[in-house]
Amino acid sequence: MTNLGTQAAVQPRPTLLDRMRGVAAELQAAIALDRSLVAVFVVSRLLVVAAAFAAEFLIVRNPNLTSGDGAPILRSLTSWDGWFYLGIVRDGYHVGAVSGTYHDYAFLPLYPLVVRILALPWPAFAGLVGVLVSNVAFLVALGLFARLGESVVGPRRARLGAVYLAVFPFAAVFSMSYTESLFLALAVGAFLAAERDRRALAGILFALACLCRLQGAVMIVPLALVLLHRDGWRPRPSQAWLALGSVASGAFLLFVGWLTGSSSGYLAAQTGWGRAGVGASAGGGSTSIAALFTPYQASLLLVLAVAIFLLVYVRSDRIPLAYALLPILTIGLELSSGLLEAVGRITMLAFPYAWLLAGRRSGWFRRAWPMLSAGLMTLIRVLIFGGYYVP
Repeated sequence: MTNLGTQAAVQPRPTLLDRMRGVAAELQAAIALDRSLVAVFVVSRLLVVAAAFAAEFLIVRNPNLTSGDGAPILRSLTSWDGWFYLGIVRDGYHVGAVSGTYHDYAFLPLYPLVVRILALPWPAFAGLVGVLVSNVAFLVALGLFARLGESVVGPRRARLGAVYLAVFPFAAVFSMSYTESLFLALAVGAFLAAERDRRALAGILFALACLCRLQGAVMIVPLALVLLHRDGWRPRPSQAWLALGSVASGAFLLFVGWLTGSSSGYLAAQTGWGRAGVGASAGGGSTSIAALFTPYQASLLLVLAVAIFLLVYVRSDRIPLAYALLPILTIGLELSSGLLEAVGRITMLAFPYAWLLAGRRSGWFRRAWPMLSAGLMTLIRVLIFGGYYVP
């Protein structure tokens, strides 16, 4: 009996490979990907490639547009901020401005770090690696978003919301060497983990999201509400896992302070990009709320107006408070920066918007919006890849 008991008690410890297989199996179970969602992803990304082809071969491209990679198609997919991200991938952060008044430590480190690690065997193909990372992360994000939506708004709206997100007018950025795809996957993953009471995982994913984009910090309020709701609105020690987000953000600010020798180094970098507060004049040619009214500014104001208008459906659609607050806080952060530039892709990352759109009962809207949105995405992306519209 002793030997049998001893043999039963002594179990081989799982190897690192076993643990990795377990994590992969759990991730696969969490991602609600099927053929239809993959097909939407493929078609929407082909539209992005078509826009890049048109911008590079069918129109006169702005000669001042910078790109992180000179190869065809990649020239478009690594343009605008992609040039800065790939510069960080190749050379790390710089103390001095890398272009005009622009400092690259205004960009958070997780995305370039991931790309740099994956590109180590072939550093000459960092641009391609960065684009692949963005596309794979977006596919994962779509699956996680569909799975999260099943428990929040129901299966039908969850799947339709994922489709709307894939063809959102500004969704082409999910295929560029930008941080949006990775941020979306981490943000949705954090909420899904919180909903499933995986608090340590939620805290870790939240912290990684905070190292991905500045707006990740506002997620602490909705995430805390999700956990408080599960705990009967009572504080619990396990809720402290969300403090990892503040730790991550604080660590990067300390790094920038060390790099620049100034405790306000990050704030100074944001000011250099024109983010100086509501109504402030923008530096470096950026567009502020106080800037001269132009057709470009009008398009940004229109996007902001639509985003605010959609919030009137929050109550009628019975969107839970935590998810209703996410777009509100996102818009508030955008307005506090003093800029409307990039308002489209910033509000797009407030993913409950896709559920609000999917909640519209009009059959006409459900048929027309995906086609109109995909058309706008292609048109806007041609202008962006051509250097005539800031993403």
